[in-house]
Amino acid sequence: MRCHRVRKIMFLVIDGEAEQEILVSVEQHLVQCPGCAQELEYARRFVAVLRERCRRASAPDQLRERILHKLRQSGLGGES
Repeated sequence: MRCHRVRKIMFLVIDGEAEQEILVSVEQHLVQCPGCAQELEYARRFVAVLRERCRRASAPDQLRERILHKLRQSGLGGES
């Protein structure tokens, strides 16, 4: 696997959405490429901070209602 591919799928790896064979390839690349290893670690820390900050903040009720309304219109929101 090459650096550009690792960077392209980095957030899939972080989110646990990458297939096992891809994870193995990424891990093999990281052993050989300290730059990508460092970039992945930075991205992991960034995602962790982002998740923590977003957990504390909640969307305003009006925004939440607009989103639910759009989801219902599109058929993705369960109830119609």
